Amino acid sequence: MKRTTRLLAALIMGIGMAVHVVAPAQAGVFDGDVTNWLPSNYTVKIATFSGPNRTERCAATNGTTYSCRTFWLPYGKADDQINGQNWDTDALMVESSYRIYGINGSYQTVAAFRWYKISSGDNRTCEMAGSAPACYYR
Repeated sequence: MKRTTRLLAALIMGIGMAVHVVAPAQAGVFDGDVTNWLPSNYTVKIATFSGPNRTERCAATNGTTYSCRTFWLPYGKADDQINGQNWDTDALMVESSYRIYGINGSYQTVAAFRWYKISSGDNRTCEMAGSAPACYYR
């Protein structure tokens, strides 16, 4: 979830003091995010399962095929940088076999061109794990 830091003035027990509060960038926004740090020879794509222009089909690792709209995610970019702030990414895919890591460090290998569905608030960073492309929970 994207967060911004705002400086708020608070009056606590009659003493005025500045307090840093971390607040959501936009009320109610709890989106999935992906950042690509894989070398340029690995193509990373992201998909949304909502909104207009969902003319493609995304076959996900959960066995479901979704109506989707896909976007190429260039090296060094996050989904919000190409689609606007608070963009909700619903799935990611690498055009070669890749690993998806869980919070506990375990991983599953995903076949090339297979979409991995991410849930709201699931933030992923794709980078190399030794010689294999991997997308970590962040």
